Amino acid sequence: MDLCPTGMTKGGNGTCVDIDECQDGTHQCRYNQICENSRGSYHCTCPRGYRSQGVGRPCVDINECEQPPQPCAHQCVNTPGSFKCTCPPGRHLLGDGKSCAGLERLERPERLPSYESFSYGYRGSQPSPERRSFQHQYHSLASQSYHSYTASGGRYRLRTRREAPPPASPPRPRLACPQGYEAGRGRCLDINECEVRDACQHECVNTPGSYRCLCPAGYRLMTNGKTCHDIDECLEQSIKCGTNRMCFNMRGSYQCIDTPCPPNYQRDAVTGFCLKNCPPNDLECALSPYALEYKLLSLPFGIAANQDLIRLVAYTQDGVIHPRTTFLAVDEDATLPFALRDENLKGVLFTTRALREPHTYRMKVRALSYSPDGGIEYQTTFIVYIAVSAYPY
Repeated sequence: MDLCPTGMTKGGNGTCVDIDECQDGTHQCRYNQICENSRGSYHCTCPRGYRSQGVGRPCVDINECEQPPQPCAHQCVNTPGSFKCTCPPGRHLLGDGKSCAGLERLERPERLPSYESFSYGYRGSQPSPERRSFQHQYHSLASQSYHSYTASGGRYRLRTRREAPPPASPPRPRLACPQGYEAGRGRCLDINECEVRDACQHECVNTPGSYRCLCPAGYRLMTNGKTCHDIDECLEQSIKCGTNRMCFNMRGSYQCIDTPCPPNYQRDAVTGFCLKNCPPNDLECALSPYALEYKLLSLPFGIAANQDLIRLVAYTQDGVIHPRTTFLAVDEDATLPFALRDENLKGVLFTTRALREPHTYRMKVRALSYSPDGGIEYQTTFIVYIAVSAYPY
């Protein structure tokens, strides 16, 4: 028996070795997620430029252009997983990929004041060597001011000590934006609601001033506009599977399951069980199953280990719970992630490991009901179908 913990299996030397779900393809990471294996488990992460929306949901692109502070000096263009900056005509992008440099011919700036304004009462006199050095530095600065230009297109302007500082600009009025927009860079910018955690249960699509949620096939969006609910095709579409078949509503779809009764059995019109009445003293008949019952169970993705799923009950011919019954798996498949235990006259089916893959399982369970003297009184067989969804809802 494999007594290794979840996510591990017994190796050739009898020790428990890790199962690499990322390598063997049993992981449930979405198409744009990165699978990272860990001891006994694995993790689904998002690549750079994307963020997670939760278990079972794909990564969503991060709009860097709407993240403060603004990454570009002029204009930002969002791209899948990244962004790029652009410059206006006549300017080129600098090496940092964000700033712009001016290339056009500059206009002559306003006439700068003469260096003589720095003579401090020595106007007309011969300046000293120290003053000549200062004048040379000033001419140098003045000459440079005709050819200097900032990345944003402004000009440097020297100001003498006699000039008054420029008047302060009056505060701009606060920009009023409609719902779904926010003020930024002097205009109203759309809010990407999809970047808010848990905006939608499955998938979010941003729209101008709003957003909308989408559900996978076989699910319906609830009235709250956020969560998804399974569509019961068997009920709503009145699926007819035919004789000896049953419509199995699974999360996101449905399936017609074969539910035949064995020879010499008849289907009970009320319960749907396959029943067989044995004549008195017919040992061969008594040892065969008394009843055959089909159980259909649909589960979400990601149920943890050691979680109770369903309780099986064996009844007498009078329709009451049999007081002496044991339950056991028949032809037990070691790969099934389920096990049984007896509890309060019921057979409890529970998980032995986490359900991390969409799959439909079939399990056969035998219930043996005993008489007071210890003989087998009834036998009931359960055929249990368990469908695990690809989504955690």
